[in-house]
Amino acid sequence: MRNIFLILLTVIVTLVCVKNSQTVNIDLFIEGNIALWKLILTFFVMGILFAFLLKGGKKKQQRENTALSDQLEEEYQEPKSKLSDEDRDFLS
Repeated sequence: MRNIFLILLTVIVTLVCVKNSQTVNIDLFIEGNIALWKLILTFFVMGILFAFLLKGGKKKQQRENTALSDQLEEEYQEPKSKLSDEDRDFLS
């Protein structure tokens, strides 16, 4: 399913880039003309990198929480029963 999603996303991005071949005047950090498809593709790649960085931090936090949970389970032990064998026989 993930591969199909990536293929569709690639096709959509390619179609958007092909349809936007005109040049635009950019006046952000530098002044000049740039092809719109290059600008769209640049921001798309930056978005993917940003999402990847956010996802990586989330995975690290999940691993830490899982390790902490495992450690707490190991520390917690069932309280030992204070019943004697005779009491167990009587109750059963």
